[in-house]
Amino acid sequence: MSNSRFPFFVAKRYFLSQRNIKSISLMLIVLVVQMTFGVVVFIGKAIGVLFTFSPKKIRKTYKGMAEKFIRQNFIQTLSNIAMIGVGFGTAALVIVLSLFNGMERTLTGMFNRHNPELKIEIKEGKSFPYTWTLRDQIEEIEGVQAITEIIEDKVLILYNNKQKVVTMKGVSENFIQQTHIDTTVVLGTNTLYNNDTRYALVGSGVYQELGLRLRDSMHPLQFWYPKRKGKASLDPSKAFNKKIIQAGGVFVAEPQFDQSTVIVSLGFANSLLNYGKLRTGLEIKTDDHTSPEKVKKRLQEVLGDTFIIKTRPEQQAQVLRALKIEKFFTYGTFALILGIASFNVFFALAMLSIEKGHDMNIIKSMGATDGMIRRIFLFEGSLVAVSGAIFGLLSGYVFCIAQEKLKWISTGANNGILDAYPVETRWQDFVIICLTVTTITVLASVIPSRNAVKNTRR
Repeated sequence: MSNSRFPFFVAKRYFLSQRNIKSISLMLIVLVVQMTFGVVVFIGKAIGVLFTFSPKKIRKTYKGMAEKFIRQNFIQTLSNIAMIGVGFGTAALVIVLSLFNGMERTLTGMFNRHNPELKIEIKEGKSFPYTWTLRDQIEEIEGVQAITEIIEDKVLILYNNKQKVVTMKGVSENFIQQTHIDTTVVLGTNTLYNNDTRYALVGSGVYQELGLRLRDSMHPLQFWYPKRKGKASLDPSKAFNKKIIQAGGVFVAEPQFDQSTVIVSLGFANSLLNYGKLRTGLEIKTDDHTSPEKVKKRLQEVLGDTFIIKTRPEQQAQVLRALKIEKFFTYGTFALILGIASFNVFFALAMLSIEKGHDMNIIKSMGATDGMIRRIFLFEGSLVAVSGAIFGLLSGYVFCIAQEKLKWISTGANNGILDAYPVETRWQDFVIICLTVTTITVLASVIPSRNAVKNTRR
């Protein structure tokens, strides 16, 4: 056996012989069974003792458990506790990071219901003239399938003695091609036109706050907007443009969007706001064979720095950035908890270095160097940590798969959007968790390995 493999062989031999098991994989299976059985027995005993309400029986039960613990190999028990602690910490990291991944996926799906693939806005100002030249320049770009004109502004709406300031979004006729907003309509029609009648699509939050009735010809929605030009008047009502329209449908896309948005036709919005040829934005749909990022690059080259072009992730960048920051700090918190759990590894190795001091002197007399002895204890701590980490990764993965398939942990919302906590496992998270566990446990094993070398010199 080479000198480089000798420390690992000694560490592995001691690690497995303490448990009377010949392979690490079999030990993991036994550990899972023991932990499950132990938790069930402990909970059963605790419930049984508590229902007796007998202090004498409680003392007797836990005295017996303590005596059983003392009779066992203390260092083996401590290393088992270390494995369990690392396992639970690793499983918690897997579950929490997967939960944030699921939340990110859910939020992205909700935003994609109303966000276009590409959105063009003016860099400075609120609106820009939409000329035939600009339209031709955009249509000639490879990958552009449809262009939707947008007029968007804040307006005041009144309905049956109730009022609310909302964002009115005027869209051209091909707007259904851009987003999946038509699939989110839960009441009424999902179109803005029906023969010669125009309708408005209102968010569920607006619908509930105003107590709307759909297609209410007796009490239509009143849209008020300040006049852009005109003489000042003592009568406030003459300072506003007013238009009426019936609410035709209610959509449920994303809570913040639903609370403040009303979608109308481009003609209706233009007649109220008097924008003329001005537009506040353009929404671009790309074909199935071209990625939005490539089309964005071509659009930016043609339009120059006057316009800002955003993809879907960029349109919801603030929300996703906030979620990633929260995910990072949560990861840091659970990594700190995992670091605290690794103190068990530190204490187990510290006790082992004291107990095996005589054996280390014998190995050293046979030619082992200080570096070999140091590596023996480093490998011993790594085996404890890796066993716990593998158990934690498998447990966390199984838990996440069960939650994704069975949805057994509910949010309690029952709104059809997020009934159960969403989870999504990613291999990048597993790599990060493995590196975190390895780093923490190696750091926890450094001092005991040095102390083991010192003990052999006495």
